[in-house]
Amino acid sequence: MRFDKADNGTVSTISRILPALVFLVVAIIGIGMSFSIYRASEVERRAKFEVVAGDATDRIVNRFYQHMSLLEATKAFFEATDGNIDRSAFRTYVGGLDTEGRYDGIQGIGFARMVYAGNEGRAEDMIGRAYGENHPIWPETDQDYRAAVVLLEPDNERNRAAIGYDMYSDPVRRDAMAKAFASDTPRASGPVELVQEITENKQAGFLLYLPFKMDRGENNADGNLPLSGFIYAPFRAGDLYRAVMNASPALPVAIHAYDKDAPEIPLFESATYDAALERSALTSSREVDIAGRTWVLEMTPSAAFEKAAFDITPFVVGCVALLLAVALALAAQWQIKALAAAREVQRVTEKSLQERELMLQEMKHRIKNSIARMLAIARQTAHHSESLEQFVESYSARLQAMSTAQDVLTRSRWQRADLKELLNKELEQVFGNGESHYEVYGPSAEIDEKATQAFSLTFHELATNALKYGGMSGDGAGLKVSWSFQGTGAERKLKLIWEETGAGPVAPPERKGFGTRLIDANIIGELSGTIERQYGEDGLKIEITFPNPTKRTAPRRSRWRRTRRARLAEKKGE
Repeated sequence: MRFDKADNGTVSTISRILPALVFLVVAIIGIGMSFSIYRASEVERRAKFEVVAGDATDRIVNRFYQHMSLLEATKAFFEATDGNIDRSAFRTYVGGLDTEGRYDGIQGIGFARMVYAGNEGRAEDMIGRAYGENHPIWPETDQDYRAAVVLLEPDNERNRAAIGYDMYSDPVRRDAMAKAFASDTPRASGPVELVQEITENKQAGFLLYLPFKMDRGENNADGNLPLSGFIYAPFRAGDLYRAVMNASPALPVAIHAYDKDAPEIPLFESATYDAALERSALTSSREVDIAGRTWVLEMTPSAAFEKAAFDITPFVVGCVALLLAVALALAAQWQIKALAAAREVQRVTEKSLQERELMLQEMKHRIKNSIARMLAIARQTAHHSESLEQFVESYSARLQAMSTAQDVLTRSRWQRADLKELLNKELEQVFGNGESHYEVYGPSAEIDEKATQAFSLTFHELATNALKYGGMSGDGAGLKVSWSFQGTGAERKLKLIWEETGAGPVAPPERKGFGTRLIDANIIGELSGTIERQYGEDGLKIEITFPNPTKRTAPRRSRWRRTRRARLAEKKGE
């Protein structure tokens, strides 16, 4: 099957984009699966958090209503005693409830007596009978009524600080008491600072009021109200929330709670709330009714929840998908490379077979030409030799010169030879490495196959003549060979100067021998060059000039094709 350039271009384009396309498709599928799993995991995680947030809300509401039930029970206790409130019995009753051990957050349970302003004596007498001390009602007020704390248990330093306090004087407390009295139901106050906050560690608080009314038939002409007032409980909001959140099992949420009508005063905020809010995008906001007040509970997962709810599956799926995409892309690339390598092996094999055939044909051509040249040299050498020994010596030396050219060309793969290397080898063959004195210099120069074969014989003949008849035949003789380039590009020529000195006057020969004719044939006939001989008083000088264009590097296939075309042309010529 043969492919044209368009087909090869299409295959090359597909080969380049196929691994990337495989990686992209598999990666998109894997990332899509990972994203789907992640979304499902996020939905599940949000659902879990909503359950936890609901549990936290239920805990707070249930805990508050437990406290509210304490007030309902206390009211029943008051009604059972027909309003004859004895502090000792009240202390025993509250102590039995164990508010300090079982109901964190609540500061105690008390009773606030309602009296007209200016008739505080009734309330002060009640405090004196209960505590054996005089406690004036405080603070000053501009209201018509007073709601003084006359009983508060358990008895401790914090609660003693509240005895005699007129809660009706505070507008927040007064609003809650008025609503409770009007509806005859428990009512919570807005956030306040409890009078029990006598230390530096202060918290926001609130109060829960339950009205108590008892008409004992007393005459109100003296300005006194029948025994009435409020059973109430003060709460430290921070202690209440911590007790709820830390109860086993602890809930993994951070919470920020506030009264909806007073958001500027937070009831409670977890120490880790800000950090948790920055860490997680999950939030849940709940509004709950607490005895007539609306509390807002803003919750976000804690670090424990995030750790427990973290699902590594999407990331594992994503990583596996990416690794699979990389593996498939590499496999596709390896397959493409293997296919390309197979094609390249096939191409190189076919090329090698072609080159082998061309080389065999070329070798046949070269051998044929070499044999023809050797036969011609043999005939001419025999014609000019006086004896068999002289023929063998001359013919062997010329064959050795040809062998030197072949050796230099073989090392360059029959392409080009270095002129200086060829010249040195021929001179060493003739003069040896002994006491011969010759000098060779010139720029780096390369000559082609034809010039190499021609110059090998030319240098041999010149050196042989110089050794026998010329400048190298006597003492003090010397030889200097130099070359240079003239012109550039296709017009460039190489000029070689062969100069023998120290041999005395040299006269032109009477007739041309075979060596001279061989030199002229090589330079003029083979290389289309020129040769000039100058016979002087001190020796012989020869100038050789031949075309030597700038080397053009061509692909080996092109050279083989040109060689083949030349060979075919020669066949046609024959």
